[in-house]
Amino acid sequence: MRRLVPFALGFGVALLLAPATFAQIPDQFTNLKVLPKDMPKRELVNMMRGFAGALGVRCNHCHVGESTTSLEGFDFASDDKETKRVARAMLQMTNEINGKLLPTIGRESPIQVRCATCHRGVTKPQTLDQILLAEVAKGGAPAAVARYRELRTQYYGTGSYDFSGRSMNTVAETLARGEKNFDAAVALMQLHIEFNPDKADAYISLGQLYSMKGDKEAAITALERAVALEPENAQAKQMLESARSGK
Repeated sequence: MRRLVPFALGFGVALLLAPATFAQIPDQFTNLKVLPKDMPKRELVNMMRGFAGALGVRCNHCHVGESTTSLEGFDFASDDKETKRVARAMLQMTNEINGKLLPTIGRESPIQVRCATCHRGVTKPQTLDQILLAEVAKGGAPAAVARYRELRTQYYGTGSYDFSGRSMNTVAETLARGEKNFDAAVALMQLHIEFNPDKADAYISLGQLYSMKGDKEAAITALERAVALEPENAQAKQMLESARSGK
């Protein structure tokens, strides 16, 4: 196999780059250290555009240059940028996974790992729960709430982050059970409910958090809402009964 790293976009370069822009890219490449040194220009540029799309960046993220519209004056051979050196390491990593490790699992045509597998359109491949927990550690619940709103506005529906209850439950449980930061856990679960007001499981989680915090009345209110949304939810009914009885 000539190369092992798949690119994220399958469009032809001619449809993506204006002739003047494409002309700014050298026909011969002098500093290829991971990719084949004789890689055709069109194939290489198509791969680079795939990388850019997977990370949500432009050419100047890794290459030295300013005008991402014309690419005039770009020094593609330069290794001055740390991001380019990291990209090489990532290429080697995916080559190792796809070319050596995946074949050992014995499956026919296993899914290949590529940039988009982890990045999903963002530069740093962090999960939403990682970002929110880091924000709580730096600036408390208000910082995490603000960051969530920012990310949701920019990325909701793109697949870059998981805005379902799974991420928020992970954050809330880590804060409540691990760090005993019940106020932050409650604040973030309330934020989740703001965007998902008809999800019984969100109110169940909120009720659990209030119970752990020692706020019986708030726990009952949250669980009553869960039961109202899903009258046949056995878990919600059992938890509500326990909360009312003080168990």
